[in-house]
Amino acid sequence: MMDKLENGKDKAIGKMKEKAGKWMDDEDLEFQGKVQGMKAVIGEKADDMKDDVVGKANDLLDKANVVIEDKKKK
Repeated sequence: MMDKLENGKDKAIGKMKEKAGKWMDDEDLEFQGKVQGMKAVIGEKADDMKDDVVGKANDLLDKANVVIEDKKKK
């Protein structure tokens, strides 16, 4: 949960820095904003992949538990 909040914060701050950099004609600030925004996107993708892996692992554990319970009944 904290990762998602952190990514959202980075995305918002990155956009603000990027726009401020354009407005003030500050290429460094604009670049910092772009980098911070990209960091947020990468973090979101990593969170999505982590959630997918955890979901698949839980599915496998559920299937293994069903097989174990079936073996115990026999």
